[in-house]
Amino acid sequence: MNENFFKGFGLGLIIPIIGLYIYLTYVLKIEFIHGIKQLWHEKLFSQVMSLSILTNLLPLFVFNMRKENKKMRGVISASILYALITTFIYFF
Repeated sequence: MNENFFKGFGLGLIIPIIGLYIYLTYVLKIEFIHGIKQLWHEKLFSQVMSLSILTNLLPLFVFNMRKENKKMRGVISASILYALITTFIYFF
């Protein structure tokens, strides 16, 4: 594997968490940890997490415009990992 792949993968893992943080603190105006607990209790965590994966579109488009294919693959791999985890949480 290439170093650029892991940079993209790391970025793909961090950006949805940042998107979730922004959504909880600025849109819902609640504390981050309390918001996660509330979403988990109301069984909405997997739906909100799946929507926060959409924030990976921004680096994906940037890497596509710069022709950085290895970083794009990393972001896509992280998105697939999040999708699998979210699906697992949703059904179990």
